[in-house]
Amino acid sequence: MAPKTPSVDITIVTKNLRALQGALEHSLTIQRTRLQEIVDELVSRGSLSRADADGFLNQLLTSSKDYSQALLKVLESVTADTRKGISAGIAPVMATAGKLADTVRKAPGMPRKPPALAPNAAPKPAAVADATAAEPIPGYDGMTVAQIKPRLPSLSAAALRKVRDRELAGKSRKTVLAQIDQLLGPRA
Repeated sequence: MAPKTPSVDITIVTKNLRALQGALEHSLTIQRTRLQEIVDELVSRGSLSRADADGFLNQLLTSSKDYSQALLKVLESVTADTRKGISAGIAPVMATAGKLADTVRKAPGMPRKPPALAPNAAPKPAAVADATAAEPIPGYDGMTVAQIKPRLPSLSAAALRKVRDRELAGKSRKTVLAQIDQLLGPRA
């Protein structure tokens, strides 16, 4: 009979995941820039004073950060419990695999080191791949409106939203934002 290996305590993981799911179902996510736009509009209409608006935003952002931290703690707990359970469960398998690998390496005719990858077969570094994927328009920060606008129609809705967020966080040029909003349509 094979030895029984410890497994992940499914009840703890399930309980923590349900708590996280419940918290997420009762939460609301809104971009800070969009919230700022709404409050600024209320101030410009005279419905809210600037001091009240600033106080309101600070209160919302503080409670939002606290709530986010609580959700992250639950997620970290689930992750730690799962990793601990998985590590305990696969430790015997890894030990056996290590022994088998040592046996194979010591076998006559086997090379002592694995062959190195050819220089052109080296995988692309993850940081480079992530940076390229995360940037819908390479070199965006140094571009002018005239250089940006012709590229916008070829972007996906997700890429347009990324460009919009980047523009709002940076120069906030009205002509670029207007074209993005037009391309996104009522979905924006």
